[in-house]
Amino acid sequence: MNQLQPIASVLNEKEFSKLDAIKEELNDSWHKRQIFRTDTEARYAVLNDFKFPTNAGKYWQAVREQCVHFDELTTLSFELRRKKLDLQEIDDKLAEKSVVLTDLARNRLLVDRDECLFHIASGEQVAKDRVREIMQWSKIKEEVNDGSFDDKDVNTHQKESLFRQVLNRAQVAPKDISAEERLSIDGILNSLQHETVNKDFLEKINKKKAAIEKK
Repeated sequence: MNQLQPIASVLNEKEFSKLDAIKEELNDSWHKRQIFRTDTEARYAVLNDFKFPTNAGKYWQAVREQCVHFDELTTLSFELRRKKLDLQEIDDKLAEKSVVLTDLARNRLLVDRDECLFHIASGEQVAKDRVREIMQWSKIKEEVNDGSFDDKDVNTHQKESLFRQVLNRAQVAPKDISAEERLSIDGILNSLQHETVNKDFLEKINKKKAAIEKK
């Protein structure tokens, strides 16, 4: 996207000349700007070990993230198709020789055309980056899916993953948290600590603590 012409009419000559002088820089920034999350953000801001302490938890969150981007990409495709039809309609009106347009009507159509072109260019850029993030989540799913959990039913892993996630929250929660938050944390921990997988996990933690205390 390297078109300054649409904004030329709303800037004075001095202001426009400033942008015109760096138009190549603006074009470069527009093409390389970050739209969605980088691989680093996906792995360490979204799927950090505190929020998602198990591979199963990471996998199923990656599924959710991937599906959100696919749904949004599909919705965007409808919007872009409509914009391209709008553009075609505008071009047909501008090219129609049997209808004499007033200067005002023609100028309105030219504004609409510039706007359509901008929305299409921006939408296509967003669509491209959604595809990148969809494929990014696909790669992450493959990496964390080590065969140790059920990747067909999201509910299967949650007794373990939710317990560990809330246990992490409990360890850093301040003493003055609200009663509602305390009930939420304690309620989940008390309910899930009796599951075999969580009993084993707590036993391992206690053994490590005991070994450290002996030293």
